[in-house]
Amino acid sequence: MDEQVWLNNKKWASNRIKSSANLTLIVLWCFAAIWNAITLPLWFQLTDILAKAQQDPLAYIAFLFPLVGLYLIVFAINASKEKLQFGDTPLTMDPFPGSLGGHVGGRIETNIPYTGQTDSQITLQCVHSYVSGSGKDRSRRESIEWQNTGVCHLDNSAKGTVFKFRFNLPDDLPESDTGKKSGSYYFWRVSLASSQGSQPLNRNFVIPVFSTQTLSRSIHQGTENNHATLDAAEAGIESVADIRSLEEGGIEIWYPPFQRPGIGISMTLMGLFFIGAGVVMGINNAPLFMAVIFALVGGLIELMGLHYLSKSLLVSATADGIQAKRFFFGYPARTWELDIENFEGFEIKQSGTMQSGSSTKVFYNLQARSRDGTTFTVAERHTSRPEIELIKDKLETAIA
Repeated sequence: MDEQVWLNNKKWASNRIKSSANLTLIVLWCFAAIWNAITLPLWFQLTDILAKAQQDPLAYIAFLFPLVGLYLIVFAINASKEKLQFGDTPLTMDPFPGSLGGHVGGRIETNIPYTGQTDSQITLQCVHSYVSGSGKDRSRRESIEWQNTGVCHLDNSAKGTVFKFRFNLPDDLPESDTGKKSGSYYFWRVSLASSQGSQPLNRNFVIPVFSTQTLSRSIHQGTENNHATLDAAEAGIESVADIRSLEEGGIEIWYPPFQRPGIGISMTLMGLFFIGAGVVMGINNAPLFMAVIFALVGGLIELMGLHYLSKSLLVSATADGIQAKRFFFGYPARTWELDIENFEGFEIKQSGTMQSGSSTKVFYNLQARSRDGTTFTVAERHTSRPEIELIKDKLETAIA
């Protein structure tokens, strides 16, 4: 790029990028202080509240507010202890900035004593931040455009453990937006999660990523190729699929139903809720069209949940081609076949996401594509890019 726009951002200019931990700690202490200041008078009315509660048990609810205040203080104290234990944990990028069509890598310094066995996971995300709704219902949301994850390489320093990572990036993803962040924009985030004794380490960094097509100078092995990343991917595959070699050559992959059922269970429960709401409306003489709409929407969501839970897939790949058979509740529903002469390639697709606390789980499918553009699914329910990449490698080897 002609203009190094990332240097205009003071948080990036020195290539010593701080995590969001400091800001989170400040917000947490401010919220705890405000909450406790508001609820402080309740501590001086405990006797009156107890007397009132003997007549009206609902008065006990008043005790929840000061108890929540105490919890917030304890939570803030633990967060402060964690901050002191692990230090500032700055991220130094290599290359700087991260590069589309090249590498995104870096080193995160911590005060964790180096043992060489610290369990750690690094996640790189391209995030689309946007505003949905209108008026008072406007809210900012995030969607994951691209994500990769793996196990860090470890190094030691005078301070302690250094977590190193490096990912290969395609060149067709959005750059970091450097303008005003009032509307829709893209940003890149690195998240580190490490288990060390009883105190886990979690850090998030917003980093610059631009189309510079540069490579790392000092980090020589990609996180995707870390043996621990590959071992985790193999274990993930085994948890969702059964793979066997065929006597005539090639492999067969069986994806049984009810594996990684989180999305299906969520949709099923939501469907039951809407159906129940429709029934309650009907019983209580609500407008008939409202009751019918809730019941129909609930039924549709219920069917989608049952579809996800009950579906299974049998895939075979040989030098002659690829075959996939779809089953529902054990009954065959459809078969796809693709001769090797008409095979064009495999495509990795994101099929959904699931939020769990501050982390986002991305679900991946793998599709086989013919020369005329037809596609069908040959792998599903994988929850990390290393998993789906490994399955892709296995299938490519089987048809070679």
